[in-house]
Amino acid sequence: MGWVIFIIILILVEIYAFQAFYTLYRFNLFSKIYVSVNLIVFTVLIYRCWNIYARQLSFSDLFYDYLSIPFALLFVLFSLKLIICFNLLIEDFFRVVKYLINNFNNEYSSSFQSRRNFISKIAILIGSVPIPFVLFGIFKGRYNFKIFRYEIESKNLPEEFDGYQLTHISDIHAGSLVNRKKIQYAVDLINKQNSDLVLFTGDFVNNKSEELTDWTNIFSNIKSKDGKFSILGNHDYGDYVSWKSEKDKEENFNLLLRFQNEMGFKVLMNENTRISRNNKHISIVGFENWGKGRFRKSADIRKACSGLDDEDFKIIMTHDPSHWDEKLKDYKTHFDLTLSGHTHGMQFGIEIPGFIKWSPVKWVYKHWAGLYHEDGQYLNVNRGFGVLAFPGRVGIWPEISVIKLRKV
Repeated sequence: MGWVIFIIILILVEIYAFQAFYTLYRFNLFSKIYVSVNLIVFTVLIYRCWNIYARQLSFSDLFYDYLSIPFALLFVLFSLKLIICFNLLIEDFFRVVKYLINNFNNEYSSSFQSRRNFISKIAILIGSVPIPFVLFGIFKGRYNFKIFRYEIESKNLPEEFDGYQLTHISDIHAGSLVNRKKIQYAVDLINKQNSDLVLFTGDFVNNKSEELTDWTNIFSNIKSKDGKFSILGNHDYGDYVSWKSEKDKEENFNLLLRFQNEMGFKVLMNENTRISRNNKHISIVGFENWGKGRFRKSADIRKACSGLDDEDFKIIMTHDPSHWDEKLKDYKTHFDLTLSGHTHGMQFGIEIPGFIKWSPVKWVYKHWAGLYHEDGQYLNVNRGFGVLAFPGRVGIWPEISVIKLRKV
């Protein structure tokens, strides 16, 4: 029933939006191109969906390789049509009002006022503005890797670690990766930072561990002087897949842990470890996933912090920044620096350093991208390495965070 309603809405939007093209161009070349593009996008999408269904394949397994681009193009076209419809609705409202007023005043009005060409032109122009940005985001923006550099200061930091540098990455989502050359470039960019430590804050995969099969050799090349550590994100547990049995789900999870170990990442699951310099140390604490609302809540603060000293400089790894907001920043233990990801910055927004940083995700997450500082505690929310659902990024680019620690 839901699909029927969705298809009806698509058809109504399509018919209504076409009025703008028909008003301007009737059935000339421009209108024919518009209709042809729509037919191609819908035909490709319907064929591919039918092919997956007929062959009894998994939609989740094939989405990024087979369906993501057609869905994205459908989204672009649908957004164009919605904007056109909005403008036409405003015009139609005034057409109806004028018609009723004329009839009320007994003025001759046998029909509604004809659509005005300039309204249709404005509707198409406004609706077309986002298209090149979205297309850039799909084919280029998702690989527009950026280095974000930060310095944090703390009196708890041992002098031996003054100037210590770590690289923070998050949300690789291996199932959404396509271009090996671009991913190798990103790994090379990580290595060029020559950081002492590399920390990954979850979501290596979208759903299944096998997504990493073709990428382990590339991510194995990430280098770090003092090691590479990772934690689990909400997508790493296989919770969003219908498994044949709990055994299959468990095997998938164990395979993910094995892959990460083979790539040189030590997975911290509600546990901590130390990095030492000249008999002084800092502590790395890794939580399992904890997210507000419906997200998995597997983090155990007491277990993860077992054996820590109060005076330790603590770097916390937790996938979801809502964990910091709701549990960590007011906890009895002082956490000097917390690293998170998860939000992706919604992969859409506007960022001009020093002027504006905005994304619709701010209405869901108080802390959604960049470095935050409250009560002597820092939080860095990484914008993510890969993509999820929408196969692109517009204005919010994939991030490699480089954080330098300073003693005060």
